Amino acid sequence: MTKLLGKIRFGGKNNLVPFYHTITIIFILLIVSCSKPAGLIGVIVQPEDTKLKIGYTDTLTVRVYSKEEDSVRTDELSVSQLGSNMDPVFGHTTAGVYLQFMLEEADHNFGPNAQVDSMVLYLLYSDSYGDTNTPQTIRAYEMEERLDVDSVYYSNLEVQLGSIDFADYEYIPRPHDTLFINNDSLPGIQKVNMTANMELAEKLITAPDDAMADNDAFKDFFKGLYLVTDPVSEGGAIVSYDVFSNFSEMILYYHNDDADSLSFDYTITLLNSTVNKYVYDHSAGDISFKQQVVDGDTSLGQQNFYLQGLGGVASVIKFPFIKEWDKLSPVAINEAKLIISGSETDPLWGAPPQLSMAEIQDDGTFGYLVDQVEELEIYFGGDYKSSTNSYTFRITRYLQSLIDNPDKKDNGLYLITTGASIHANRFVFDGYKPTIDTARRVKVELLFTELN
Repeated sequence: MTKLLGKIRFGGKNNLVPFYHTITIIFILLIVSCSKPAGLIGVIVQPEDTKLKIGYTDTLTVRVYSKEEDSVRTDELSVSQLGSNMDPVFGHTTAGVYLQFMLEEADHNFGPNAQVDSMVLYLLYSDSYGDTNTPQTIRAYEMEERLDVDSVYYSNLEVQLGSIDFADYEYIPRPHDTLFINNDSLPGIQKVNMTANMELAEKLITAPDDAMADNDAFKDFFKGLYLVTDPVSEGGAIVSYDVFSNFSEMILYYHNDDADSLSFDYTITLLNSTVNKYVYDHSAGDISFKQQVVDGDTSLGQQNFYLQGLGGVASVIKFPFIKEWDKLSPVAINEAKLIISGSETDPLWGAPPQLSMAEIQDDGTFGYLVDQVEELEIYFGGDYKSSTNSYTFRITRYLQSLIDNPDKKDNGLYLITTGASIHANRFVFDGYKPTIDTARRVKVELLFTELN
């Protein structure tokens, strides 16, 4: 560099380089002569044995199996389920509903010599699950026990019923029809004739004055109806109804000595108690499903495991050797993604849109995962991904808690469908050691750092 500077002269006619160009060249040469490759910075300062080691694996041992759920809470739901469905894998499902009614107006008088013309139950469609082309038969029985709107009820509720069927109504569900009223479009309305036996209509039209005085007295007089359908042998659908709609009600049509074409409404409101009841016959499913879910052979989870809404089937997921990691080498889990993939290429009647996961507590109850509480819901996961026919959950903090707390009991994770009280969707998963496609086995993708 000294020799180069000696060749540069300043000023005069013989100046070879303008002054400001000279300064620029000198600055560049100083920088280049003093620099070292960026990748070598700190190499001598940080010893090899102190560097953090990043690792990845998808071979963490996972165990999973499915079981029948006990029940789900079903009182005062946004929609009510009614229908029967026969699934080739899961067997038979029947959904019924307990309905309580209120008076359109208190102290109503039906007039002199009132006579019943007919009585019809109207139910506004909401949605459906299954084969709606299968004919079904609705039964309607009077409840002999009163329900309390402030009480909590579950899907296995048993209420004493009368023996008379007031409906005996065969129909084909039409949940996707459209009804136009005053230029407004609404879902279709199912009409159920309630005079297959006239006893209930006669009871209502001859109700004593004290029973018509107010709604509390009326609910003691007429405790409500239980609607249910006959089991179907194949196909069939579980149909959702918006029973709290103004269009869902029971209407008694009558006449008296003073007038014809009269009617009186019995409404269903949020002040009424409505409870869904779900009954399963999983023994009618395929043999592998029955052996695992009904008979309790948890080892079959290596091939497939299952989920079913309406409180049907849940799954338990465990990581039996996760605590051994800390004994081998202290680790910090950067990310843990639990991936569960569908076994059926095209899920029958549609996959559950979202799944939910909870931590099983020592007393058998369920608690939120720390990942779900402390992270954004969208990051935690559980949504169905149709492109891969799979679901993904991030359970990083949960697995780290098992590693960091040797005394913490690993009771496992409880997997169910989101909105299981009202959604009937079911799903078949590949297990942790399937024979057909091991690439789609249930697995955890772990990104971790070894701590020295």
